Amino acid sequence: MPPADLAFSAPQTLHAALRELAEEDVIAMGGGTSVGMLLKNDLIAPRKIVWLARIPELRKLTVDPGGQLTLGATLTIRELARSAVVRQRFPALAYAASRVGNPRVRAVATVGGALAHSDARQDLPPALYVLDARVRIQGPRGTRDVPVTSFHQGFMETVLAEDELVTHVVIPAASGQRAAYARFTPGSRDDYPTVSAAASIVRDGAGRVVSAALALGGVGQTPLLVPAAAGLAGTVPGSPEVAAVAEAAEAAAEPYEDQRGSVRYKKAMAREWAARVLHACLDPGRPSGPDIVAG
Repeated sequence: MPPADLAFSAPQTLHAALRELAEEDVIAMGGGTSVGMLLKNDLIAPRKIVWLARIPELRKLTVDPGGQLTLGATLTIRELARSAVVRQRFPALAYAASRVGNPRVRAVATVGGALAHSDARQDLPPALYVLDARVRIQGPRGTRDVPVTSFHQGFMETVLAEDELVTHVVIPAASGQRAAYARFTPGSRDDYPTVSAAASIVRDGAGRVVSAALALGGVGQTPLLVPAAAGLAGTVPGSPEVAAVAEAAEAAAEPYEDQRGSVRYKKAMAREWAARVLHACLDPGRPSGPDIVAG
């Protein structure tokens, strides 16, 4: 149980929240799913919790005229998964959000928390990696945007300073983009995925790849962006090219053995699901199975 003298604050402005975070032994909280677990297991011992859910500007989901999507840090995972705009424009991201935990978790867990917790088994980060998202961070020294691919530094480690907050996640519009997300979970569907995979492909009118990205979850200390996928640019890839990228994903994966599988098994699944999401982006008519969504 949390200590009896643990202070709690619910500021209503970002300025007030940042002022409180400048104090010693203070931690920010969105939905509380991760913070509650860490408190329960005595992994953190803050003097005060600053709850961010009452700050209006952090709850918004907006789309600008150019199609850029901005997600407030305390937008819940359920709100993200159910958003008509997200489901239409970024269906792979909506699907990834819909698979987080269970309905009770999705009702309170937040977009910012899913990133700041920095657990490579989370569903959202791989999808955000391939969508070229940026994380907007604010602190006493001002505001900065960090590519989401540079945000995670290790297990439960990010680029955030102790007095900084994630305020928004920004996803640029990409004409001609098709993205896919898949999770492989042979046990309960509510469990963390053994391996997850996301891909995005942008092609021109002739079918030639303009840009490509592939990311994996659950195969290392942080989500893994697979550099080999970028090599598809300028090609009209077929099965051999996809297989080569999938093999590179297997080689780059550094999973650890646990109850979900051995290292060898997880690396093999990384190759398999990397190929599946790439094919889902390149060939919309190809059967992909129930655990993958593309669009």
